[in-house]
Amino acid sequence: MASSLLLLSPAQLAGSWAFYPQNDAKDRCTVQLVAEHKTFSSEVKCLQAWLGEVPKSWSPTPDGIYLMGPDGTALVHMNRIEPGHYEAQLKSKVVLVMVRKQP
Repeated sequence: MASSLLLLSPAQLAGSWAFYPQNDAKDRCTVQLVAEHKTFSSEVKCLQAWLGEVPKSWSPTPDGIYLMGPDGTALVHMNRIEPGHYEAQLKSKVVLVMVRKQP
């Protein structure tokens, strides 16, 4: 039997998220995903070190979330591992982790 993936709404993904390389949780940055217009807090600049440029928007997918550049093209697809935990293997072979921060 096939399982279907549920597309989360921007409101469900909005909030505080920590990003860090899989093997270095100390090197983390915290970014707010903003539901309105699917944008980020100003702290998103910290992602440039891993992605090569600063994401400007994001979009939910059934199996994760796209982080998109200024021209609207996808910089990276964060794959949902489990609720509140996403990962993407970058070109540099680093695995970027995205986890929801608890209030």
